[in-house]
Amino acid sequence: MATVHSSISRREMGSLFTAPHVAIQLLWACHGAVFSPKDLQKIILQDSAFCAVILSAAVKACPGQIDPLAPLSSALAGLTLPVIKSLAIQSAKRLVEFSFTPPQVQFMRELWFYSQVSSIASRCLAEAISYPDPEEAQVAGLLQNIGMLALFSKNPELYLRDISSSLSSKKVRGEEQVSFATDHLHLADALVSGWQLESFMADSIRFLHLDLEQCRESGLLLRIVRLALEICRSPFALNDEIVSVAEKFFNLSKKEIETIFNLAQNEYRPLSPFAGDQDECLQEVVRVQKRLTSAVFSIADQEGICSQLVDSVGLETVVETARQLYLYHSAAQEALFFIFDPQTRQFSGVSVAGQSRLVREMTISLHAGDLLNAAVSAGQLQHSFDQESFDLSVTDRQFVRLCKGQGVVCLPLQVEEKLLGGIVLGVENLSEAQTFAAPKLQLLHSAVARSFAAATVPPSMSKLNPVDCGGDLIAKLAHEVSNPLTIINNYTSLIGPLLEGTENAEILPEIENEIRRIGEILRYYSDLKAAPQQPAAALDLNALIHSVVESLNLTFFRPKNIRISTDFDPSLPFVKTRALVIKQILINLLKNAAEALTTEGTISLTTRDYLMPNGERIAEISIHDNGPGIDKTIQGRLFSPVSSTKGGEHAGLGLSIVKEMVDDINAEISCHSSSEFGTRFKLTIPIVGE
Repeated sequence: MATVHSSISRREMGSLFTAPHVAIQLLWACHGAVFSPKDLQKIILQDSAFCAVILSAAVKACPGQIDPLAPLSSALAGLTLPVIKSLAIQSAKRLVEFSFTPPQVQFMRELWFYSQVSSIASRCLAEAISYPDPEEAQVAGLLQNIGMLALFSKNPELYLRDISSSLSSKKVRGEEQVSFATDHLHLADALVSGWQLESFMADSIRFLHLDLEQCRESGLLLRIVRLALEICRSPFALNDEIVSVAEKFFNLSKKEIETIFNLAQNEYRPLSPFAGDQDECLQEVVRVQKRLTSAVFSIADQEGICSQLVDSVGLETVVETARQLYLYHSAAQEALFFIFDPQTRQFSGVSVAGQSRLVREMTISLHAGDLLNAAVSAGQLQHSFDQESFDLSVTDRQFVRLCKGQGVVCLPLQVEEKLLGGIVLGVENLSEAQTFAAPKLQLLHSAVARSFAAATVPPSMSKLNPVDCGGDLIAKLAHEVSNPLTIINNYTSLIGPLLEGTENAEILPEIENEIRRIGEILRYYSDLKAAPQQPAAALDLNALIHSVVESLNLTFFRPKNIRISTDFDPSLPFVKTRALVIKQILINLLKNAAEALTTEGTISLTTRDYLMPNGERIAEISIHDNGPGIDKTIQGRLFSPVSSTKGGEHAGLGLSIVKEMVDDINAEISCHSSSEFGTRFKLTIPIVGE
């Protein structure tokens, strides 16, 4: 009997097989020229594995932002694009590295198909009965067989040998219990319950095989998912059992359930896994694996391209770098760049060294009858080989002459539907023009568009501070930092197996935690301008401190046998403040304390409630370590960005960030340190609006 944990671990989550055709869509969606969260959501709703991965990642990274009634859309809103990219790359790598057999491919397709039937049917049912949260129902239906996928992904050979069907049933559960000491509904329940959402999604899966009479007395969501299971058993023919269950659960007439069934069937019928034989299925997967490999390499190329563009400062430097990249990575003989001015509604040429001065003299009105305007209007590539030379406009003929080729390709430059300008590229023939529709060059174009957007910030805006200019500088910083963070994330997925079972196995979670914390800090500063008036939430400081200590225990306290002593005031009232800010302050201070201590040191944590002489009431958090203390020569400038108490490679930025965060929430921080008594930081937070 195989040994299987009763829940899906973090490592096992990363090993779930995503449907290959969905994996390729995910990669291009994350790296396309125009990123659309709605389009990405549609793709993810095609795959139970990646949906579960996204929800698990979001619950860990931004638990407070997950709306249980719209779980996937809120999860995507909380995660950064680099994190989603990294997860998509890991899913692609898992598929590329595994050698499937024909029966395994066929079984995967069946699992995927049934999850789609359940997902689509659940949404159609929810909408038909006016269930207020159709996304919740759709996700619950999608995850109906996530436990089966987890067991299959862990050991495909054993699962196919011992399990008789790819459709959820009591019989399948019994077979899984014999072979795996658990079953798919138990695993799915543990996974969804672990997200701690205020939803009955976990129950809708856990009790999937209750008798119909018991289900009839349960909540709407469970009944929706159970009826979806009945539809899975007969997806192409409305049988008497489906009609009977629909009548019992929702008092639907036969005509009403026929309408709902037909609506759902029209969506999932083209997805049927039963066309073709197993060998054909395998050949298709092999083709997709090759495309995934190519996509991962293209993405790696894009990261290199982005790093070159990031180093470019100013519009002309960006144009010069982008021109060289197009000339090197494509068949283009020349690349002309035009910037769009929304006030004059004109395109103006931007020339660089090595180009004709005539480029700079060109101005083109918006909606003129040339190829550049045609590309902008269509939102996609246009080329001159669709027309005879005498049909080209005067501007198009000038493009051809300046680009030194037989024809031109025109591409719009836009980010999030904002028009920035356009690119004109000289090519020799239709075949060369068509290469610009290839994914590799689309990724290059995406990177150039984003750099163009960053370089065209109005001069008046660049003189303001990061918050006053709407966070543009911070947003650009967050975007650019995301590239190396994504690369680091990808490397950690490769390093993990090498460290497993060694004394260094705990290093990887520490790296992942730090990457996540960088993302949280960047999101915090990015949000300062976006939501400056966001009301603070009532916060239990004692509970928050306890959770932070627990999160640091494995990587900072336990390895050095550091003892944590707590003395919390049980009557401390809730404080209206920003939880993320307090959390980051505590993490910085506790990590600094741990790093200052030798083995078997002590950190004492205290909370108190004080009434100040001026009548103000404050909550005080004290963090005291019995370490060697801070050098007196730098205590006076402790919160300066250039101060460091650690030496070595530490830049000393941690405490300066702490001070900025403290100021942001109108709190105060002080430090008292000596070689005899160690170091004590005191954080005082006003208690208002009790």
